[in-house]
Amino acid sequence: MEANATYQQVVEELESVRRELREVKEQYALAVAENQEDVESNPSQHDQGNSTPILETPTEHPHIFTSPEMHGGEPTIRGSGIMVRSIIERTRLGQTPEEICSSLPILSLAKIYDALSFYYDHTAEIEQYIRENEEAEWRLMHRVSS
Repeated sequence: MEANATYQQVVEELESVRRELREVKEQYALAVAENQEDVESNPSQHDQGNSTPILETPTEHPHIFTSPEMHGGEPTIRGSGIMVRSIIERTRLGQTPEEICSSLPILSLAKIYDALSFYYDHTAEIEQYIRENEEAEWRLMHRVSS
């Protein structure tokens, strides 16, 4: 863009970039979903090669699993690697499920609401993960360099 671009040109360029970013996010979400479906429908094909499937322990919530190999067993949203704790923290910052869905296109509203439901069924457990995360962030911020 030229150095003497008008305000309208800048706005148009930003809109173009936003559209492209939205398209890339949608393509990425579709690719991840297709990959997850492929792994779920053909698990034996993914046992060979470099990628080892993660052992999931299902929960009573269809979109939530735990695995000692992933996030130290912290409840995670299937197909995303996003922890239930992250969804709860976002809601505490004022984000609605719809806003979370648009900022994390890999998640469907069903997965977000299932994460919220999991939280209400396991409040003490998720609150403990939130406290541990806050403590780790505090230690990182107050670490003294040697």
